[in-house]
Amino acid sequence: MPARRPPQSLAKDRHYNADFIRRFTQREATKRTAKRPEALTAEQRAALRKQLEDTQFLTPDYADKTKINNAGMLRKWKRYCDFAKLGGAWRDVIQNANRAMAMDFLEYLCQTYRIKSWGSSWEYFRQYKQLYACVTGRYMDLNDSKEVKKWHDAILVDRYGLQAPCTRGKDVANADSLLVLLTFNVKFDKGIFSWEGHRVQLSGCYLGLACTGARPAEFVDGERKSGKDGCLEELFPRHATGSASDDEDKAPDEHSRLLEEIISQECESRGRPKALCYDDILLMVVRHPETGEDGLAMSIKLAHHKGADNKPKPTIFFFTPTRRLIFCFITVIVSLAVHHRAFAASKFSGVREVFQVKNLGPVKCTPLRWEEEWLKRPVFRRYDDSVVEEEFEEGKYQPLPYQKLHDDMERQSLDAGEENAIEPKAWRRGAANAANGNASDAVRDQMMRHDPKWATFNSAYINEKVGFHLQNAFLDEPTEDSLLAMLSHIGLMRDPRASKDMVPEEIWEAMPPDPEIEALKAERAQLKGDQYRIKGTENEERVRELTRVIASKEAQRKKSIRRAYREDYFYNRPTWDIEADESEEEEYAEPAVDLQIPERAKLAEILCNQPANLSSEELLELRIQAAELMVSLCDKRETRKRDRIRQRVRTDVAVKVESPGPDPFPLLIDRKQCPLCIGDETLSHQERTFKYCRPAVMYDHFDRKHAQQLGGAKRMLCNHPKCKEEALEFKHLNHFKNHVERVHGVRLRPECI
Repeated sequence: MPARRPPQSLAKDRHYNADFIRRFTQREATKRTAKRPEALTAEQRAALRKQLEDTQFLTPDYADKTKINNAGMLRKWKRYCDFAKLGGAWRDVIQNANRAMAMDFLEYLCQTYRIKSWGSSWEYFRQYKQLYACVTGRYMDLNDSKEVKKWHDAILVDRYGLQAPCTRGKDVANADSLLVLLTFNVKFDKGIFSWEGHRVQLSGCYLGLACTGARPAEFVDGERKSGKDGCLEELFPRHATGSASDDEDKAPDEHSRLLEEIISQECESRGRPKALCYDDILLMVVRHPETGEDGLAMSIKLAHHKGADNKPKPTIFFFTPTRRLIFCFITVIVSLAVHHRAFAASKFSGVREVFQVKNLGPVKCTPLRWEEEWLKRPVFRRYDDSVVEEEFEEGKYQPLPYQKLHDDMERQSLDAGEENAIEPKAWRRGAANAANGNASDAVRDQMMRHDPKWATFNSAYINEKVGFHLQNAFLDEPTEDSLLAMLSHIGLMRDPRASKDMVPEEIWEAMPPDPEIEALKAERAQLKGDQYRIKGTENEERVRELTRVIASKEAQRKKSIRRAYREDYFYNRPTWDIEADESEEEEYAEPAVDLQIPERAKLAEILCNQPANLSSEELLELRIQAAELMVSLCDKRETRKRDRIRQRVRTDVAVKVESPGPDPFPLLIDRKQCPLCIGDETLSHQERTFKYCRPAVMYDHFDRKHAQQLGGAKRMLCNHPKCKEEALEFKHLNHFKNHVERVHGVRLRPECI
């Protein structure tokens, strides 16, 4: 069959041809100049064989997290050497370590650190064996390891009351829990984020985790830090060989240096974070095989799962638009992409253009490509409030850290009334149990990235609550499938009246002080009194250390009080409700919605009050409106002073007008108004025109919030609506403050030079 000619529209497009020639020649030049290692000579190969013969131990190719774990174990080993007063360097001590020292070190770990499970304590010992092998160049004796196992199981488990792993049970989430969390996130959450785009990102993370069963580290940054004490570099230096004939006094010759570089060479960087990037997402317009209508579809490639460096198992998940807009993952991704300006097509300036794309000609799938510079950038990223948007460079696009996602999910789930915080693994278990039975075991294991021979799902992820109505099946009665589905998932004990911090003020006032904290405070007070008589560095350092310890213990005690009060509330509340007089029962009223950002209020109205039985055209229009509001919401933020400007609570969703007056931002502003906040379009009208109680408080706000950011900007401009058109640039901060005083009538504190 003869080859088809390219379309005439492309063949005649000189711009397209020139771009193709440029890309091809650039790719060809890159291949031509690619460096390959030089071939070794016969003398070098002989020296290599000799060195390999003398090498006793090669450091294993541990994963990055394994190296960080071993570095953490090295810190514990150093503390143990100092506590036990073993003397000498830590490396010499571990070189002569025996079975008895290993047993004593394991007992020290159980006594010193907060270990609750015998799985954690034994994992520490496994890390110790890796540390022992890396330092000594030999593996621990198998008989000694078995004796330590006996010591651990027979003595330490009973001595410290170590529990079996997963004794609390396995929480399994379902679609109802997802709906509660998404509704709370967009409608009822009173938390303050540095930017409201993070709220949109949270919805995307919740949907992605629930609909794919992925680990959070596949969507956000789960990389651990190595610490700043140098333990990682000390344990894993660049020279990774352990040769018996190493002579430090003898300078290495040319062959030795070359061979050392060959053995200890490091792998190249990935060039992208281990998180969901635009390169992993394929957004496309497809033609439905049955209806013939064109619509958006999306595929996501998850490749950075646990153990992906050694056993890669990339998995591709497909997404289609959902009828309920609050569950639509495609709408969230399109909104973020439009906000980031990540589309390669210049016509995609808004979400309406994206949703209205149609297939042209005989093709039935049209991929929507990304800009080349956005391929390696994360979709869910952190927001640095101290960096101006124009100053974002390649290294500034940092992915959203896992700890931020975990903390926000914990706070929102507790504030939504859940008895226990919803952890990210609850969504993974829920997705696995939803696929179990509906899909084959092979597909289920593929989705979870499990090795079928280990039966990981049956041992760790299957719901411990049996979702089959065995009683009625045995009695030959109709089964209550919907009731069993509700009983076997998380969220059954949810109480909307509960929140994360629900301890009454009278309990805080009546709570007796902690004797340990009071003793530390007394010691600090005595040392502070002695400072007037005894001046010494040790005395001052001890005061600072006591201050840090007291603050840490007070924070831990407050956290334990909040957790204990919630446990006591959920345990006793059913009894209180049963014993309460029915005539005195208070009818629960849903909390009123009072949102300061108009875009969020409109979005909550659309997502949470979506009409039923919408036609395809009406649903598409509503989907576009929701996506446009998400894009607008990404440019908004709230501040902590929202509680002070909140008006009287209303019964319905209050959509506030952004500009109520003809001239809400006059050139001359009040002395108690911030000259930068009044021009910040990401804030609501109330926050832009907010007046502090006195000018000194506004000065503190400006110096703390804006001075450093303004001084580090490349271009210093006045963002007042009346000054934006003139685009006045200022040389330094005092120059800007002089302009604010002359033009806007607000005198700020001069900068010290």
